[in-house]
Amino acid sequence: VHLVESGPGQLVALTYRGIMMVIIFEESAQLDAKVLESLRTACTRASGDGLSLAELHPLIAPQYSQVMENEDEYRFIYYNHSNHAMRLSNQSSFSRSLLGGSRTHNAGPKADERALLCPLHATMADPKLKCREVSWKAADRGWVCAKRWREREFYLMLDGSNTSLAKCQEECARFASIHFSNIFMM
Repeated sequence: VHLVESGPGQLVALTYRGIMMVIIFEESAQLDAKVLESLRTACTRASGDGLSLAELHPLIAPQYSQVMENEDEYRFIYYNHSNHAMRLSNQSSFSRSLLGGSRTHNAGPKADERALLCPLHATMADPKLKCREVSWKAADRGWVCAKRWREREFYLMLDGSNTSLAKCQEECARFASIHFSNIFMM
């Protein structure tokens, strides 16, 4: 793996009962099966300090389930360029969770909306255009709205072919205020 700020390294992903811990070692680190097995044992064995995956799992699993079982009011995609975090809205189809129980499935955009995301992203990413917001609508479907501010961007999918641009802008402002008012102003 190559990280922009840190250069090349070796990425190790350890999965324990649905929790993934990603560790990046220096490129020169000598990693073999014995080292990785001792790392796994150290990370998954209860240590008494509350920091092992075995001790964190009972704390994380209920919080994860509580968040993921609630359906989002809006369908959206959110991306943070500074930490590469991505979030898709929770939809109403259910699946089994790796952390236990069932949860809503992150279905993301509909198939006919996916093709629109790349051109909208490219428009906002083009430094010559200096565009921070794009809204797109076809006659037979609802709006797809894209907004970018600094390192964050979101794509909001609004159903309803009769929705006006004014209503679209109102819903975008409401969505941003619900989800991002403590982060940035749109």
